[in-house]
Amino acid sequence: MTKEEQLIAINLIIKRLLMDEITQGAALRELRVGVLGLRQDAYTELTGVSRKTLSEIENDKGNYTAEIINKVFKPFDLKVGLVPTSSQLLSAILIH
Repeated sequence: MTKEEQLIAINLIIKRLLMDEITQGAALRELRVGVLGLRQDAYTELTGVSRKTLSEIENDKGNYTAEIINKVFKPFDLKVGLVPTSSQLLSAILIH
């Protein structure tokens, strides 16, 4: 996958996540596998989180701190932030 293709894939996954079409865990799995093509073991070395933690996050289990979530999303230049709960407001923000 070229850098441009990676960026397009990342943006589509982020959009689906923001629109509540996929979970945070599913987004992370799609990013890890689909964009980077990495197995869990390689990704844990990259991010510094344990395989158990990564697996739980990808399966939407556990309740992890923003610090841990930021670590697993860092390779994609993503971090925890505030997002409107109203889909209409979010759509309006994304369109403009």
